Amino acid sequence: MGAEDYQEIRQLLDDYMRMYAARDDLLTTHFSEDFSGYTGGGDFLVKKREEWVAITRQDFAQVKETIRLELKDVSIQSLADTIAVATSFFTIHLPIKDHILSRETARLVLIYRKESAGWKICHSGISIPYHLVREGEVYPLKELTERNEKLEVLIEERSRQLFVANETLLRKNAELAVEIAEHKQTEAALQRSEGLYRSILKASPDNITIADGEGRIVMVSPVAFTMFASKPDEAFIGCPVTDYIVPEDRARAMAQIAQKRQGGVTGPTEYRGLRRDGTTFDIEVNSEFIRDEEGSPTGLVMIVRDITERKRAEEEREKLEFQNRQLQKSESLGRMAGAIAHHFNNQLQAVMMGLELAIQELSRTAGGPLDLLNEAMVSARKATEVSSLMLTYLGQSTAKYQPLDLSGTCRQSLPMLMAAAPKNVVIRTELLTPGPTIPGNANQIQQVLTNLITNAWEACGEGQGAIRLTLKMVSAAEIPAANRFPVGSKIQERVHACLEVEDTGCGIPAKDVEKLFDPFYTSKFTGRGLGLAVVLGIVRAHYGVVTVESEPGQGSVFRVFLPVSARIVAGIP
Repeated sequence: MGAEDYQEIRQLLDDYMRMYAARDDLLTTHFSEDFSGYTGGGDFLVKKREEWVAITRQDFAQVKETIRLELKDVSIQSLADTIAVATSFFTIHLPIKDHILSRETARLVLIYRKESAGWKICHSGISIPYHLVREGEVYPLKELTERNEKLEVLIEERSRQLFVANETLLRKNAELAVEIAEHKQTEAALQRSEGLYRSILKASPDNITIADGEGRIVMVSPVAFTMFASKPDEAFIGCPVTDYIVPEDRARAMAQIAQKRQGGVTGPTEYRGLRRDGTTFDIEVNSEFIRDEEGSPTGLVMIVRDITERKRAEEEREKLEFQNRQLQKSESLGRMAGAIAHHFNNQLQAVMMGLELAIQELSRTAGGPLDLLNEAMVSARKATEVSSLMLTYLGQSTAKYQPLDLSGTCRQSLPMLMAAAPKNVVIRTELLTPGPTIPGNANQIQQVLTNLITNAWEACGEGQGAIRLTLKMVSAAEIPAANRFPVGSKIQERVHACLEVEDTGCGIPAKDVEKLFDPFYTSKFTGRGLGLAVVLGIVRAHYGVVTVESEPGQGSVFRVFLPVSARIVAGIP
């Protein structure tokens, strides 16, 4: 009970005393519509408000003169937030025979209840012996005294009862205060615990889901909405945990949950997650049951992790490992092929030397044997060219490298290439002047250019086509990693010359791009023979790389990146 309530009750008590002394009928407005009882000076209890009002009015009618009341003491106590007791002692000056006044102490106990209209009287106890009133409004002194004595005894008994009740109430209040304090401490601890849990849920990059003993979701962390493409107003609560994996994985998930429920040990399990929009992704689930003191499962905690990127990285690693194994296999085969080519070339040189000696001996005599020897010499020379191409592809060529003007070398090859190109193909060039200088071999660079342009006009077919040859300078950072050959090659940290051949031909499917530079690989998109394989061998021997961009029907772009001479790039940041 606050100070305002205390003041209001005290004012109501003062009004009650004033109206009672003045016999004011407005006193009845202080009575509650739902009261618990009324005791007067007699030994009975009124339980209806109408009787209560009637008795009060009867009392007022018996003594019409104003009665002087002298307030001696007041006590107001709060029993609850809406219940209060006001106890007052006062001296009542009653008219006695021959104008003698009695000075008897009366006691008034009012119990107030706070209602919507304010504080109202719901119980009243007063010691005025209104049933002893005699005709002429005179209270007999003896009877009044005896009645007052009885009332004093009653008041004393009721005061004792009220004191006991008050002591009990104080004890109960103290016990309640302890319980409230303990409750507040428990509530504060619970709030701290909930705050900790919410912080953990909010900070976790994984989805933390808590389900009940039946496997229905009761709480999820905020990341669940992002992970499962859901909106906050699309409630997870109440849904089975298996709703968020693909249907074909649900039986396996339920079996593992049942195994975990029985105390079985299961590690992280991978499933296909199911988003609200129907798309799927890879997830890893760690789960553990919450158990009570008897070991019975009461809930399930699951940590759900999106492993899509990890799976993609694993696939990429496996792909790179496969490529590395293939590369190692290719290197092994290359070493073997190089040894075979060298041995084959040595044998051919001996054959050609013998053939030349035989031709010299037979040159004086015309006839069939000389023609046969010439044909054998032509075949031997072609075989040496093939072995030379193989050695070039394998990077085992014995060609000498020197400072080379790349633009000048390209210009020397262009007249022959333009003359040899089909009539339906137009070749355009954009070469730097002056061109960059690279450490290289002119014949091999011209071989690269010839093979790339030949491959480009073959891709154009019989329709109208165009080839654009461009030479420019780029930094090492500008060399793309996609479709780069040799695979896994290390780029030198310097400026590179970029020789670009672009055509408007048929293009190359993605599945064929990785096979373009395999020796003797043939398709309708890549031509025949060692052409592109030789290109890769020469570029690799020059410490460069080749990249390919192509789509079926959209043409192709081959770019050859060759590091320029160190003296050319001196001073460049």
